[in-house]
Amino acid sequence: MHKSPRNGPRAMMRALAVTLLLGAAAMPARAEDRFDALRNDPQIHEGLLVISIGRLVRNHCDSINARILRAWAFAQSLVDRGISLGYSRAELEDYLDSDADKARYRALAAAYLAEREATVEDAQSMCRLGRDEISSQSAVGRLLIEG
Repeated sequence: MHKSPRNGPRAMMRALAVTLLLGAAAMPARAEDRFDALRNDPQIHEGLLVISIGRLVRNHCDSINARILRAWAFAQSLVDRGISLGYSRAELEDYLDSDADKARYRALAAAYLAEREATVEDAQSMCRLGRDEISSQSAVGRLLIEG
């Protein structure tokens, strides 16, 4: 009786190798996707954008500072939200350290500044933006204080 090459040990090893290779190729996509719930959560998305914009204002305008306790409480509310979505603190830190997500928030913050005619190269425009945010009591402005 002749063994079919399709059913022999060599065919099984080939199938196993293909399965392992396909699984390995899919792993980076799954690893990236583990943060989708964070990226798609409006509270976390908007909150991190608010913090990013506030940090830019504070870092580029000497007359505006952070309301430390209020900013800490706001950040803690985002951590609590992430935990409620099933993420650990370590996973939340991984998300915040992700180069792709940092770049995404930098781009969103830059667009926000551009819409308001402010740039990090122009401290006066950043101070004006900060004062506008504070006076309008926006989410960004509530985390900042002048003086």
